Amino acid sequence: MKVIFVIWCFCFSFSSVAQIEGGSLTYKDLKDLAGNWAGTMVYTAERSQVTYQSKLEIVDMKDSLMFNCIQTGPDGKQVIEKYAMYIYDNGNKLRFDSNEFEIVAIRRRGVRLTVIIEREGVDNYRSADFQQTIIIGPANLNIERKVRYTDMVDYFIRSRTSLTKK
Repeated sequence: MKVIFVIWCFCFSFSSVAQIEGGSLTYKDLKDLAGNWAGTMVYTAERSQVTYQSKLEIVDMKDSLMFNCIQTGPDGKQVIEKYAMYIYDNGNKLRFDSNEFEIVAIRRRGVRLTVIIEREGVDNYRSADFQQTIIIGPANLNIERKVRYTDMVDYFIRSRTSLTKK
């Protein structure tokens, strides 16, 4: 009997950890993002910050969203990025910015939706954890990208993007 109880407790602990705060994410939660957005992105590298002017077009692809982004630096140079955002069927993973992320938290407060996603990878030739916080409002979109190296306790902010819908 003790063995069955221990196995049940073990399985229950893993199933409770796998649950996402606020339920799962669906495509329906994100489809209102489609449209044109404009704003700024502040990028932090080493000890300096650079502000880019951002234009973003989000296209509804019926099962995913396509992000077409143009970042213009202070020197006038443009960086053009295209990537899709796709939610896997169970709503626990998200493909975004050409990477696969685990959805770790979803918070709904009125009309505002906050999604926190994480993944592992490499930054500046070092193993790192990446975390993105996506805050979606009726006319606002904020994306905060954070990095934490394996020898660090806390994340540091790599970039902050603030956009308003046109």
